[in-house]
Amino acid sequence: MSHLRGSIKKIDEALSLKWIKLNKITYIDCKGNERFWESASRTTKKGDTDGVDILATVKKDGRNYLIVVVQYRVPVDNLVIEFPAGLVDNDEDFINSAIRELKEETGYRATTDKVLLTSPILPLECGMSCANARMVVIDLEETICEEQELEGSENIDVFYLPMDNLFNELEELRKKLNCVVSIQLYTFALGLNFNKFLK
Repeated sequence: MSHLRGSIKKIDEALSLKWIKLNKITYIDCKGNERFWESASRTTKKGDTDGVDILATVKKDGRNYLIVVVQYRVPVDNLVIEFPAGLVDNDEDFINSAIRELKEETGYRATTDKVLLTSPILPLECGMSCANARMVVIDLEETICEEQELEGSENIDVFYLPMDNLFNELEELRKKLNCVVSIQLYTFALGLNFNKFLK
């Protein structure tokens, strides 16, 4: 697929704030033409991974439930239903960041032996930003939940959606809260249910 590839020639920083910077990228497209692109990036990124999304399940009453969180997201001015998630800290690998974020946001304590799967690096909004994340799948056998350890500005509610009816339950929660769903969570739920839409 080399005939599709371009290459970045240089990146000029146009604006830098505390958490985000705006860049003007000069690149060469696949036909050899010099072009320009505007892109946002995080100022906090140290390694190859910006953040983690945690796909955590827990068994209750004989059913598997997906743990989701709801919080107000300023850029969209709305409540968002999403996977527990967060940024990778400088002194952590992404798996330990996922375990820490899960405890902070949901109160569930996990260990590395409960991690079933990790994804490769996944771009989040690749037309606008180089921000990325990894998915970390965690199976929680324990139903005992401790207190959340939220940071000062965080207000997060936790919900449990049954895996055997995830898409419909997610839609019901979205309507009930009059909010939006993150594309990662919506795509996951849709994928589990997709064959039902095919005739």
